[in-house]
Amino acid sequence: MLRSLAIRNFTIIDELELDFSPGFSAITGETGAGKSILIDALAQLLGDRADAGLVAEGSKRADLGARFELGPGHPARQWLIEQALDDDDVDPSRDDATVSTLLLRRVLPADGASRAWINGQPATIGQLREIGVRLVEIHGQHEHQRLTGPAFQREWLDRKVDRALLEQIAGATERHDEAARALAEVAARAGDARDHELLRFQLEELDKLALEDDEFEQLERDHRRLASMEELELGYARALEALDGSQSDGAAILIHRATQSLAPLVSREPDLSELIDMLATARVNLEEAASSLERLNESLEREPAQFDQVERRLSRAIELARKHHVEASGLPNFHAQLRQQIERIGHFEADRTEAEQRLAQAESQWRERAKALNKARRKAAEALTGQVENALGALGMSEAGIRVLIEHDDRAAVSRHGADRIEILFSANPGQSPKPLKRVASGGELSRLSLALIIASSESSSGLVRIFDEIDAGVGGETAHAVGRFLKKASEGGQALCVTHLAQVAARADAQVAVRKHPGRGHTRIDAQSLSGHQRVSELARMLGSSDSEEGLQHASALLARRDEGANPNDV
Repeated sequence: MLRSLAIRNFTIIDELELDFSPGFSAITGETGAGKSILIDALAQLLGDRADAGLVAEGSKRADLGARFELGPGHPARQWLIEQALDDDDVDPSRDDATVSTLLLRRVLPADGASRAWINGQPATIGQLREIGVRLVEIHGQHEHQRLTGPAFQREWLDRKVDRALLEQIAGATERHDEAARALAEVAARAGDARDHELLRFQLEELDKLALEDDEFEQLERDHRRLASMEELELGYARALEALDGSQSDGAAILIHRATQSLAPLVSREPDLSELIDMLATARVNLEEAASSLERLNESLEREPAQFDQVERRLSRAIELARKHHVEASGLPNFHAQLRQQIERIGHFEADRTEAEQRLAQAESQWRERAKALNKARRKAAEALTGQVENALGALGMSEAGIRVLIEHDDRAAVSRHGADRIEILFSANPGQSPKPLKRVASGGELSRLSLALIIASSESSSGLVRIFDEIDAGVGGETAHAVGRFLKKASEGGQALCVTHLAQVAARADAQVAVRKHPGRGHTRIDAQSLSGHQRVSELARMLGSSDSEEGLQHASALLARRDEGANPNDV
């Protein structure tokens, strides 16, 4: 139940706060006074697409807020707890829980993206939409204009169909689409399958090379070493001669001579002892270096065959790397990937057969669900036809009739909407065969038929706030009284709000809010006021076109006095 709506800097509303009561509330005012702006503001709180043009001129942002009360078992309770957006003080999962409060807020900046909160916690616009469908059902003033569309007609019929069947067809459609995507992924490998022989040849080339991880770098090092054999031998020989040559100028011999020259002098210069130790250490290091060089020199064995082998392997690796457009060091990884690709191709036919079977099975299951949905729709059409014709009678069209045409297509493309073509046919007069709405129904007839459909589906909106934005356009007289009775009925056990220009409708309301526009110099302001007593009588008289006459006031008072007349649910 909507308890309050707060609006600030929204279109031409500076600041407005409204409280709402249970039952049926009428929102009235002059044409262009801004009544529907209240509905637009609420729609923004329910996740409608934002527009910077909705922010009042000269303001940085619009700020909207609404407070709802959720009774036990309300459909929004479980969603809130699943999203961790519930009121911590009340357990929404308990049907016997006390009434809880739900707060919605949305800020629309003049520039930039809007922001939203649910129960004080940041929320996405998608979450606003999800909670919105569990809170409010809005019937717009142009709803009857959409009634000629096949999709809209199907939606009305499906309101009478078991929700589980609609969920089943949606699930079957999703499974079919997943199977179709899987088959498409397998089919994408068909090109690889055609190139199977070429890929196998490429794999054989890489198998023969069998380059291991990090082997290319080692081949490069070996190649550089083997190609520099003479330089290495000459360098080693010269170094060994310098370190420990047979001649008298080898480094080791020179250090030995220096040590012998200094040793006798230690008794006279004690600091020489440390220097002699340093020379001894240097000699040991020189001897170790010489030994290492001798070992390296001994390892230099001239093997032309080894050099040729390394050079051929290195050249082949570079050649294959260029062929496959990869780095030579990355050949082992490419080799492994190619092997995996060929293995997948080897399974291509089996995978395609399996994917085709899954798709066929998913389509078969979908068609079974579509037939079940068709059967349920035919049954629902019978009930809808009777209820709509009764409602049309209450709306002053007792001679009118409808027929719901349902054609099942056994070869229809898979869709979450089933395999049926649905069309509502209409006849305004007896003896006239029903024909498509767009060919025979006038604007006024479409408006009443739209109302009749709403009346026929009214039992399906338990727990929702039902909002009707000028849906009574094009009706009047006794029909207007019937509309008022319906709206009164629609609010039973809950809440209904209606923007209306009809005094007969407004008089049926439990509460009435008048919206007024106050033009000023360069600025227009809107306010709204809850009416009671004489204020309400005056507003009804204005709606009747005689606000200044005693007769008009008496007529308005008489309408209020008849408020509960004919309120039996069976009357509509």
